[in-house]
Amino acid sequence: MKKVRVKKKRNLRTMITGIVTVAVAVVCAFLYVSRPTELDKLSQSYLDTVDVEKLQQKVETSFESSNQLKDYVVYGETLSLYKDRYGSVKTDKMQGNNIVLRNVMNDSITSFTFNGKVDSGIDLGSLKEGVYELYTYNHYEKERIYFDKAFKAKTITTMRRNKKVKDITFIADKDALKNQEIQLTKNYAFIIVTKHIPKSNVYDVVIDPCGNAMNYSSNSVDIGASTEILDEPTTSLVLAKKVKKELEKQGLKVKILRNENETPGYYGADGRPARAYKAKAKLYLALGASQDENVYAPYMLTSPYTNSGLANTISYVMNKKGLTLYAARTNTTQNMGVLNDSFVEDGDGKVEKYEFYPQLRETGGRATYTGLYGSEMKNEGYKNSYGMYGLYFAYASATNSESVTYYKDNENALAKALVSGIIAYFEV
Repeated sequence: MKKVRVKKKRNLRTMITGIVTVAVAVVCAFLYVSRPTELDKLSQSYLDTVDVEKLQQKVETSFESSNQLKDYVVYGETLSLYKDRYGSVKTDKMQGNNIVLRNVMNDSITSFTFNGKVDSGIDLGSLKEGVYELYTYNHYEKERIYFDKAFKAKTITTMRRNKKVKDITFIADKDALKNQEIQLTKNYAFIIVTKHIPKSNVYDVVIDPCGNAMNYSSNSVDIGASTEILDEPTTSLVLAKKVKKELEKQGLKVKILRNENETPGYYGADGRPARAYKAKAKLYLALGASQDENVYAPYMLTSPYTNSGLANTISYVMNKKGLTLYAARTNTTQNMGVLNDSFVEDGDGKVEKYEFYPQLRETGGRATYTGLYGSEMKNEGYKNSYGMYGLYFAYASATNSESVTYYKDNENALAKALVSGIIAYFEV
């Protein structure tokens, strides 16, 4: 009898163990199936996943020293901060200041120096996931940055890196962390970085094959720099396809802004800048030909509102690869073959704030005064947009046979070096 009872106890124990095992397996399977997928994370912020209790302990809600700012500009992947309204004064008081970011979750510090140019602020592409407090220095005294008016900026999406992008939330609001039960005393600025897979409708680079552009003033098509030795519309499109292929090898999503038989101009809802803004690109790369008979090799035009950092990097890469650039530059801070775009002059010869090339002026958003020049005003809808980093690569002169020959002999090498410079600058 005892043996029978022991056997029944063992059977009961085995049965309970089995039930528990099955229950644990079911729970584990449920948790696995219901876990957040990469698609789920597209609608999540880093704040949705953070340890709230730790965040409450780490975030300071008031400061003895603070510094009020009034404006900001986004250009490419750069966020620049201003003491006054952008463009209202020649030299902003933030120029020369360090901007310090503290990731409140791990206390890591990142510092950037703002020198007044729109590509010299906070490098958003370099930031890791986290919640960042923003500081600056005033005579060696560390001050917390806040804004006079509360805001939450439109999300900024960085370039693809290792098949991932980062969504940047820039916010200055007393109630920024209200959902986490943190109440601030001023509109202190935060940058919240969230990493996830990219959305299919967001591009990294747009390429403008210059030529065949509709001129809305004359209602005619501007073919471009076309001669017997070089046809700009055709050559630009061929080069654009080569550059696109090389960029895509690096994991970037690229859009060419016109097809062979299209003639979009630089204004209006279907213009090239409009197509680029809709693609939410970070880099606007124009590929065109010069008509200057003195130009014997390629060169680059960059916005005078920048430090020419991207163009300088490309110039350096091309020099290292033994390629020749036109021996000219606007100033000593630029590498060879790098020139600033010119400013437009009014009827009295007074220099205005608007750049000459629409490929640079109409694509930089607020940073380059998009939609404000001329009587057409057809890009007004983008005057407050985030700017793309604009670069005009003049690959040859259509009036100089030496230049055309050099380009044709080095077309593939130039395309690859151009891409290598872009990849190096953005650290993709």
